[in-house]
Amino acid sequence: MPKFSISSLAWLAATAPLAAVAAPTWPSPVVDEIEDIMFLTDGYRARGFAEAVTPCDFSAQGPGRVAAAEWIRTAFHDMATGNVIQGTGGLDASLMFEMGGDNIGAAFATTLETFTPFLTSRSSMADLIATGMYTAVRSCGGPVVRIRAGRQDATTAGGTGVPLPQNSLFTFQNQFARMGFDTSEMIAVTACGHTLGGVHSENFPDIVPPGTAEDEFKHFDSTQVFDNRIATEFLDGSSTDPLVVGPSRNIGHDSDRRVFQADSNATIAAMTDPEVFASTCSTVLQKMIEVVPTGTIFSDPIEPYEVKPYGLQLSLLDGGTDLSFTGEIRIRTTERQIAAVQLVYKDREGGDGCGDCTIDTQSVGTASGFDDEFSFFGFSSEMSTGSSISSFSVRVTLVGGSTELHDNNGSGFPVQDAVMLQKEQSCLDPTPDSEGKQTLTIVAAVRDGEAAPTLILTLKGPRPSTTVPELQTSTVPMVEETAIGLYSLYSATYPLDSTQVENTKFDISVGSGTEAIIDGFKDASTLPTACSTLSSDPPTSTPQPSGYSFNGCYTDSNTAQRALSGATHVDDAMDTALCADLCDGFKLFGTEYGVECYCGNELDEDSSLAALSDCSMACGGNAEEMCGAGYRLSVYENSDYEPVGHGDVAGYEYEGCFEDSVDDRVLNGGFMASDDLTAESCADYCGDAAYFGMEYGRECYCGQTLGETEEKPESDCSFLCAGDSTQYCGAGNRINIYAMGSSESASTSSAAISSSTSNAPVSYVSSSTVVTSSSSSFVVPTSSISSSSTFITMTSTTTTESPSPTTSGPSVSGWAYQGCYTDSVGARVLTSKSTTSGSMTYEMCSSFCGGNVYFGVEYAGECYCGDRFTGSTEEADESDCNMACSGDANANCGGPNRLTLFKSTSNEEPPAGPANAEIPGYSYVGCKTDSVGARVLDAMTLFDAQLTVEMCADFCDGSTYFGTEYGQECYCGDGFSNPTSDAPETDCSFACAGDEQQLCGAGNRLSLYEKVS
Repeated sequence: MPKFSISSLAWLAATAPLAAVAAPTWPSPVVDEIEDIMFLTDGYRARGFAEAVTPCDFSAQGPGRVAAAEWIRTAFHDMATGNVIQGTGGLDASLMFEMGGDNIGAAFATTLETFTPFLTSRSSMADLIATGMYTAVRSCGGPVVRIRAGRQDATTAGGTGVPLPQNSLFTFQNQFARMGFDTSEMIAVTACGHTLGGVHSENFPDIVPPGTAEDEFKHFDSTQVFDNRIATEFLDGSSTDPLVVGPSRNIGHDSDRRVFQADSNATIAAMTDPEVFASTCSTVLQKMIEVVPTGTIFSDPIEPYEVKPYGLQLSLLDGGTDLSFTGEIRIRTTERQIAAVQLVYKDREGGDGCGDCTIDTQSVGTASGFDDEFSFFGFSSEMSTGSSISSFSVRVTLVGGSTELHDNNGSGFPVQDAVMLQKEQSCLDPTPDSEGKQTLTIVAAVRDGEAAPTLILTLKGPRPSTTVPELQTSTVPMVEETAIGLYSLYSATYPLDSTQVENTKFDISVGSGTEAIIDGFKDASTLPTACSTLSSDPPTSTPQPSGYSFNGCYTDSNTAQRALSGATHVDDAMDTALCADLCDGFKLFGTEYGVECYCGNELDEDSSLAALSDCSMACGGNAEEMCGAGYRLSVYENSDYEPVGHGDVAGYEYEGCFEDSVDDRVLNGGFMASDDLTAESCADYCGDAAYFGMEYGRECYCGQTLGETEEKPESDCSFLCAGDSTQYCGAGNRINIYAMGSSESASTSSAAISSSTSNAPVSYVSSSTVVTSSSSSFVVPTSSISSSSTFITMTSTTTTESPSPTTSGPSVSGWAYQGCYTDSVGARVLTSKSTTSGSMTYEMCSSFCGGNVYFGVEYAGECYCGDRFTGSTEEADESDCNMACSGDANANCGGPNRLTLFKSTSNEEPPAGPANAEIPGYSYVGCKTDSVGARVLDAMTLFDAQLTVEMCADFCDGSTYFGTEYGQECYCGDGFSNPTSDAPETDCSFACAGDEQQLCGAGNRLSLYEKVS
């Protein structure tokens, strides 16, 4: 074949060996838009470019159509008329003027139409065709074809000379040499291009004769992915390639056979190695798309930014003294777990005159590409027009505590405040005028001393001889309207027709040439439909800070010991502000699973910092905010929090936090529950009782004497009073007790109530109060007794393994109503799984518990499931289950510590569960109380996801005591470091993580073993 001397400087530059790629510097008008199109294929801000080739199969475009193959051949046909000797043609989008002739079939027009929505002033059609090569190959499992941006689109058709199947080998070699490829590269380009797709009879009847529908398309090889089968099947004789076998051989159309054999099979044989095939295709396909006209200036090969800003916007606020600064930051998270992202900025002069020059961000979404993961973090801040901003760096805190500072290759990410789009004052009128035009109004703020701005619109208009539109520029002078502070407002209008509304971009420019200052590449379709007015007067009141700050994303657990255990709320309209209001008075609050809100004063010690992107669920009441995720809590701190204390009640002294139990109450004189409970209201209710106490945030107990109990750490009584968030009101099975300073009048203002049936519980009902006691006598305030009061003797009950169904009650298909039963926060009756909802119904809970033996609803919106009872329970009065279901006002869903219980009519109770282990040299003592803040055994501790009782015994290595807790925790000691007491054996209900047949305590419950003497 002839020898060619490649003299095109553009080609030499394009094919020179690539140096190490430097980290890109933002912004880059040549790279930024293409970088988005390449790498954001799924998720938040996904561009959707890859949708037409995902998945890579024959169904996306119709029978026999493979979009990925069509994209690859579109790039080849556009490039194939290039002449590297003359420096003309190549990949320049001239194909849009060359339909027909050498470019047979609908594939090319379809591909260009798919690319057209992405055509902008920053993404030429030629660059989109090259990007299509990268996208098509990767979507089908092929190698990375590196892309360099900077191609310019042709305005007319190019030359002819696309290789055709009937050409001779000599012609092929000459054509490929014109393009810059030697014989080996010609073979490689053909094999890489023909690993996907095939030949249509409609377009090439001489190669694929017409026949039945299934016969009218012939595959190049036996797979639908980018692999080396085109090479292996050619050499082993199993090829189905119609350009190798079939009728084409008889009429000289067997072009693939002749090309592959051009060097005696040397290249095609080498490409039977999968790694050689992939690396060869990566190289030659990149070389193919870099055949370009002389004068093309390429960017570096495009790599994803590690940190990339989006939508940065400064805007002047009312009064002109402050600026709003909004936007988003994208972080590449392929190899990062991010805990926090913060902007650190410089003032207008490049200094620190802004005071606290930091801006916090929140996670707003995640995205992914073929090879990378990304997270987006949004921010909104205000700053003085006097100091303003000139640039910023991005501080990334990783899970684990280490930090990264990204400064855009040392220059910072630039922000200019000389000319700014006023988005709220701009608008796109949705009502067409008499000519069908919609009025676009653009308002800009220009800093004093700058020239008048110009509005520059980039519009898409029809282009002769092709369906691909032409980018047209229209320039409109902007007129000064008014001065506000250090800025003047300018405006301009422009009529858009219906075809331009969705795809018009615009810039606002001050100055010209390289000195121009531009706020640009804005999207007209995102503007509001009505223009607002910017006031020259400052706001009537200074906006107050939110009162809370974001602390990060933290892990949570579905056990009784939540990350924040002060209070829980569920609302389909949940957002950060609502949760902040609901948790007013707590130090911390957090949102989870989109609709859940948790309050507390400290995080549980088992909760740890997680990747910010883990908190990825949109809030039910505000899709622009993130409200945690499954077992992930978006945590905030109340900046106005003041420590909570205990109520100062006249005549009473606070005694402390004590243990309590549903089965054996410390105070048995009287009880009430109120959503307005305070220490003072409980004291008033109990009259002159010797003792009163608050529990579970809303429960009040009275008594003349104290039952057997044990003092607990104050941290155990962590629930805030429902009526006063500055006071503590106990917790689950924890009661804050107050004692009267003098009890001489205790018996004069209370009434002793007793049952006529021995040991039968009693209820006392007045017009405003329901009091239930598990004993046969109790004390109620005489002030609450009236003519409408009623005393009800209840039938004595005992704990049951399987309650008998009641003969009447609510009906749920597939379930039998059992009755109203007691429950406890610290020792749940049903523990298989649970859920909460602001729209709870029997049907919702029964569906959730479909595979279980029991389901129960409690406290209006809580649902619990189980196959057996893991806590002690007894039947309660039906009137106790008196809270309407949050999703059905006509049905009752339990009450406080009361469970409306159902049993499946089809699911059978499983065999007995785990039991305590027998350990040589030790005897099992029993189930004991424990506390996170005051461990019973604290000499050594082991946490293991495969814990067994034997493992714990070995770890404690002869200690006098060892105990297992929470399924996977092990504690050792030669004595008790803090007090403990017996707990019901049913409390220690967790199976050991490493052996489901053994019991390993529960939350704050220790399965204790003692060494045998």
